[in-house]
Amino acid sequence: MKILYCNVNIFVMRKKISLIFGAVATIVFLSGCSPQTVNNNNPETVLKNFDKDIENGNFKDAVKLLNPDTVSSRGKIWAERWVKLNTYNVKSITIKDISILGGTAHATVEITYKDGKTKKNAIDLIKNNGTWYISPSFSFKEGEQ
Repeated sequence: MKILYCNVNIFVMRKKISLIFGAVATIVFLSGCSPQTVNNNNPETVLKNFDKDIENGNFKDAVKLLNPDTVSSRGKIWAERWVKLNTYNVKSITIKDISILGGTAHATVEITYKDGKTKKNAIDLIKNNGTWYISPSFSFKEGEQ
């Protein structure tokens, strides 16, 4: 009769590797399920990210930069439409001046349209739970103030 030699250390090592792999897979899965973190440390960063998002057609990312209280009260569909309607002809946004007073900021920007025309506009931002967001209370449409 043949006796099989079984090294217990191999089974212990396999169990440890399985546990480590499971922990890593869980961390990767949970980080993929968490909401996207947006770097909104200051109003200038928010406006630059908004400009980048609309230039690239990333309207859903641009919506994340809007005041979440406004988005939740009016709905995400409203917010996406607002971004698309207000930026459909915008080529770029250039920040001219930002004044911060407590939890609010007022930015003067120059809008450059795809046809080459420019217009000065004002954008208000609000600090919500320590994070800066755009207050969607303006219009980028040509001919509107």
